[in-house]
Amino acid sequence: MPSKQLKSGSVAVGNGADIYYEERGSGPVLLCVHGLWGSCRFFHPQLEFLSTRYRVIAIDLRGHGRSSMTVANQTVSNYARDLDAFIRKLELTAFVAVGWSMGAYVMWEHYLQFGVSGCRGLVVIDQPPSDWRSPQIPAALLSMQSLREWHYRVQTDRNNFMREVIPMMFAKAPKEEDSRWMYDEMTRAPEVIAAAILVDQSLREYQDALWGYPIATLVCAGGYSVQPRAGLDLIVERVKNGRLVVFKDSGHCLFLEESKLFNAEVDKFAWPLLG
Repeated sequence: MPSKQLKSGSVAVGNGADIYYEERGSGPVLLCVHGLWGSCRFFHPQLEFLSTRYRVIAIDLRGHGRSSMTVANQTVSNYARDLDAFIRKLELTAFVAVGWSMGAYVMWEHYLQFGVSGCRGLVVIDQPPSDWRSPQIPAALLSMQSLREWHYRVQTDRNNFMREVIPMMFAKAPKEEDSRWMYDEMTRAPEVIAAAILVDQSLREYQDALWGYPIATLVCAGGYSVQPRAGLDLIVERVKNGRLVVFKDSGHCLFLEESKLFNAEVDKFAWPLLG
């Protein structure tokens, strides 16, 4: 049976921001960090079922969900500083992080700024080291033209654009009720904030930072994801201890589409590191 009731709160992290979070359960800590335009709501299947023997914490990054909507500091680098303040405020001395999409960027950036800092393992959900096309990842998601188009749509037609993005994240279109809550979560930020972090995260490149990355890494790929498999393979090749698992019936939201299988893989990965 799932453990205890869902709790929520906010933590002041400086620079005018409060970070909202939800948690459930007790025991070793799993810290979940969502992707671009997402929120902790996306991790409810993990909060519910992994809380049987973990303390599962999911945050809303600055400019997302129910956290502060500051116009300034909407960058992955600053998100990593916010996260470090959050970790210190909650006194999380040992945890396994789960980073979906841009959430993986935040965790890699956190390592570059603060070192291991209690992170015993990282679960990367369907995120190559960069979304920017380059000789190392020639099939990456974004080019200058596509980034320009996305940025324009977010600024001028954000609501319709989000309705188009949601089915792109799945192997099969989600149910209408699921699409509704995702749309509500993904449109919480003003357009200017949503556009700012789109540009910053899209230009990030962590390929070189992954050479010798010392934190044990589980890379999860969606079999039908638009993200290139070569970029995910590159992570496993460069980190010291990495493993790839493919969720063959899923897209970018594999932790929702195949949540039972994903939760089992996370448990198998995290428990030896924390238990």
